[in-house]
Amino acid sequence: MAQLEFSVPYNGDAATLRQLIALQRRNGNVIREIYLNAPQAITGSGRVGNVTTLDEFVGVVSIIREAGIRVDVTMNSTCDGGDWYAEETLNRQIGFIRDMHEQHGIEAVTLANPFLIEQARQTCPNLEISASVLADIDCFSRAEAFALAGATTMTVDTSINRDLKLLRQIREKLGVELKLMVNEGCLNKCPYRKFHMNLISHKSHEERDEGNAFSFACGDIIGRDAGQIFKSNWIRPEDMRRYEGITSFFKIVGRDMMPSKVLRCTEAYLDESYDGNLFDLLCSSIGYYGIEFRAHIDNKALGRTNFFKRTSTCNRQCQRCAYCAELADELLGYGWITREMLEDMGQTSMIAAIEAQFGGSYPVCRSFSKTPLENPFQSL
Repeated sequence: MAQLEFSVPYNGDAATLRQLIALQRRNGNVIREIYLNAPQAITGSGRVGNVTTLDEFVGVVSIIREAGIRVDVTMNSTCDGGDWYAEETLNRQIGFIRDMHEQHGIEAVTLANPFLIEQARQTCPNLEISASVLADIDCFSRAEAFALAGATTMTVDTSINRDLKLLRQIREKLGVELKLMVNEGCLNKCPYRKFHMNLISHKSHEERDEGNAFSFACGDIIGRDAGQIFKSNWIRPEDMRRYEGITSFFKIVGRDMMPSKVLRCTEAYLDESYDGNLFDLLCSSIGYYGIEFRAHIDNKALGRTNFFKRTSTCNRQCQRCAYCAELADELLGYGWITREMLEDMGQTSMIAAIEAQFGGSYPVCRSFSKTPLENPFQSL
């Protein structure tokens, strides 16, 4: 059985990085690369990260490469201001890519802007250039344009993650490698996505906090239609083998996540299995919704349905179909704070208090509510 390879995030925490390196080979699978933001002085990114100097960045790169793992630097801003195409800006960004590649051995860069991809390809002909998920590659013609610009790897728009026929066509006809994002919990065709990513691009460059306006906005949509959780395009750990012949390379989201979530997701996908709450793996708006409303979906129970077969052959005519809404009625529950949720909120003292109350172990849920509870502790 061919091994699966993963691109995993550096969240700015040195201890987490050491633990990721220790997980490099597991269950016959491997971490191929660790990706991280470029320093804010160079450019913005698709996630707001810790403020990083050039020296700190180079130090992290050295640690990763000395462990035998390659580095992918993410410079996937969707907007870098009115001077983005000014000579000074381009020289700074392309010069940084060249210097990191030639002097520090960085093997890959992720870009969203096709103009920058063209410039980087001309400057670094042997560099692996990955078209970011923020390039919105959701059809063959757009994939072709990015391949012509110089991208050799593509993280396609998650909206086509389950369109196996289209993914196969892109890989076979364009000769690019696909790196599919597995645990991003954004809404399918989210109406806020473009504006959210532009905001993040500016905030990440300006070293400012993102805020939570968009998480609440997306959460309101889920609150009105819980089927949106299943319409989203995440890939369960158990379903990655279904992409055989298309790709064996997958990307785990989490540059802005707590260490607990980064490590849990990495272990689950390396193991190709997770016995727990699906929300504990998902990031972005659906992940935040799970924490805010103490939502629960048994990942193994979902695997016992025909979910993947149904959604990977779906024509997305949601106005004629109630499958996802019916699945939400069947599997979605509320009102239980999992240990993992508390870990992801940094509430270690609360975990200790609950375990002390229940004899040293975290209690198992007796029953779930079909609607969110005002007091999430009432089911303990």
